[in-house]
Amino acid sequence: MILVEPQYLPSVNYFNNIGKGEILVDINSDYANQYEFNQTRISNDVKSFDIKVPIINDKTNCKLKDLKIDNTKNWINSHTQSIQSSYGKYPYFLFYNDEIINVLKRRHNYLIDLNYDLLTHLLKILNYDNKIRIIEDDNSKIIDLRSKKIEFSNGQANDINKIRDDFFLGKNFDYRYSVIDLLFLRGPESGFLIRNFKKNI
Repeated sequence: MILVEPQYLPSVNYFNNIGKGEILVDINSDYANQYEFNQTRISNDVKSFDIKVPIINDKTNCKLKDLKIDNTKNWINSHTQSIQSSYGKYPYFLFYNDEIINVLKRRHNYLIDLNYDLLTHLLKILNYDNKIRIIEDDNSKIIDLRSKKIEFSNGQANDINKIRDDFFLGKNFDYRYSVIDLLFLRGPESGFLIRNFKKNI
């Protein structure tokens, strides 16, 4: 079993680490301003940048399950436009964009619900057959994959291009950008590429 935190439009690394085990979703983690809970990084032809879900109660001692989304801000439209402008010309954009945006448009009240729905949907798109359940205890044998701090470089577009090139050449796996970056580029083979990446080649 694999213990994860439900992240917002998780990175390719996230899905590579999941493997084939049952997924236990940890909703009791402390928020502590963790990057991955409410934001992700995408890229256009010029630069990479973050898109962030606004939250109301973002105190450092707040539990992930208690984080409320600030739906008074027009973040869904902003994210939709950012994704469109960044990936609209990618070969598989039209195949997946509406599905992903429709999850955002459900206007969840809690971040945990949004992230859980996105994770479930992305696993389906990527052809993962993992079962997901909310963790109730940690008495079982669990592989803990909860987040570590993500470090990004200076945000230039050539950084993501190098990461993509290394990934497709089968070396230096460190794809920190949102999985939608790969999904819009490689479509139905994305899940296969992630699961079959051979590290240390």
